[in-house]
Amino acid sequence: MTTMNDDAMNDGAMNDGPMKGGAALARPPAHVEAARWAISLVFLLNGAGIGLWAAHVPLVQARTGISTGTLGFLLLTIAGGAIAAMPMSGWLSGRWGTRAVVLAAGWMFSLMTAVLMNIGDATALFAAAFVFGASNGLLDVSMNTNASEVETARGIPTMSSFHGFYSLGGLIGAAVGGIVIGAGFGDGRGALAAGVVFAVAIALCARFILAVPPASHGSHFAIPRGPALFLGLLALLCFAVEGALVDWSALLLAERTGAEPASAALGYSAFSVTMAACRFAGDRLVLRFGAVPVMTAGGIGICAGLLLAVTSTHFLLSALGFALIGLAAANVVPLIFSAAARVPGMSAGGGLAAVATLGYAGLLLAPPIIGSIAAHSNIAVALGVLSLAGIVVALNARVVKR
Repeated sequence: MTTMNDDAMNDGAMNDGPMKGGAALARPPAHVEAARWAISLVFLLNGAGIGLWAAHVPLVQARTGISTGTLGFLLLTIAGGAIAAMPMSGWLSGRWGTRAVVLAAGWMFSLMTAVLMNIGDATALFAAAFVFGASNGLLDVSMNTNASEVETARGIPTMSSFHGFYSLGGLIGAAVGGIVIGAGFGDGRGALAAGVVFAVAIALCARFILAVPPASHGSHFAIPRGPALFLGLLALLCFAVEGALVDWSALLLAERTGAEPASAALGYSAFSVTMAACRFAGDRLVLRFGAVPVMTAGGIGICAGLLLAVTSTHFLLSALGFALIGLAAANVVPLIFSAAARVPGMSAGGGLAAVATLGYAGLLLAPPIIGSIAAHSNIAVALGVLSLAGIVVALNARVVKR
């Protein structure tokens, strides 16, 4: 077996079926394997761009002279651009094919990575931030859709490894950003060089990216409903957990364990590293145990990790809780995205666009909601409430099985 059609895949490893248990699998064709590594590189570059931006945020704020409150609106503008563009990505992929959209969005993202970190005017910065977010939204949906096409062509669970490359890229981008800034190139020259490298890398792998004719059936642009809505709400909960940890994990460790700021930042690092590592093992876990058990275990782990993190007053135990969340959540979103590409009545791009848009809404909504709850109680209670998200995911794990 070298390829697999949609029906066979829906009955196979992607949905908890006969591929689990270590069954022997034939090697996919060479061009499909090349396509796998090509789109993996795109995932890595996308994550690296986001990590590079994260490292430059304080410098951009200082260069433009914007306040912390204005910086918050700038970050919101980036997220707003992504959410606005995601539904369009599904439509464009349905019209031109995912390969064309991946390449166009990838080059646009490379350009905006360089531009965003070289702007000194606050007004221009907001315009660039919106376009940067839009390019990221277009790329996010199109590369995930192309990844689902590669997964279908391989006939083997692969989505988790793609997201693993994204996580790895984020870590690399943040590390490179720190090195660039330390070397004195944080004035935008380092970001400009990175943008050029990104664009060249995408050009070099362009011919290997899988080209699948645009779907002639299914909705490419639609308001989420039915299975897409349900998958989107689960994605929203998972992204909400991640968004809350970005903004509030360090504060939790400082308040609950008395950790110094430098040590408190390690909580989110523990989450990020274990998530990246587990994503590279995720495809084999799905192949061995099936999608539904992996999804169920992920939900339980999210709940247990959050409860451990918020109830412990010992730094190492709380950090272990964050690491457990990373392990548990690592493969939940890839499974949701993989299922979104197979929603009946929708093209792969349309389903992914609908689910990803709702998921990103979780990143936007969770931090302020957690902050509001914390203002009326404390941060431990606020993050503890999020443990319910893990329970919801575990109880509805079968949604990834069509």
